[in-house]
Amino acid sequence: MFKIGEIAKQAGVTTRTLRYYEQLGLFVPSNVNTNGYRYYNDDTLVVINRIRDLQRVGLSLEEIKDVIGLYFHQKKKVEAKEKTLNYLQVHLNDIDSKITLLNNVKKELKEQIQSTQSRLVQLKEKGRKNGGSKN
Repeated sequence: MFKIGEIAKQAGVTTRTLRYYEQLGLFVPSNVNTNGYRYYNDDTLVVINRIRDLQRVGLSLEEIKDVIGLYFHQKKKVEAKEKTLNYLQVHLNDIDSKITLLNNVKKELKEQIQSTQSRLVQLKEKGRKNGGSKN
């Protein structure tokens, strides 16, 4: 059994993060003694690592809550994978949309830069023709 600080260190998260995960219902301590100290077992570390893996691929904590419990029940692993796959496909579509939008913004910025550079060259040439004025 691990105290909250020990398991937090092993998982690479803060104790505050673990308490937040608990508050959201992502997992519960293996034991809470009479003075309120939380204790966790090795299974909790596996759950925390799964949560972090799912966060890294873009799932929100709400989405993770929807699937995390299923991962650790043998009969529901297929359901967990199907739900996770659905969430991942939605996130991939969102990313593709954002990439398209960003590519359009990038194109517009390049056009604006080119236009501004051309206008700047014209203004400099006009200034030289008018006696060196920079206006």
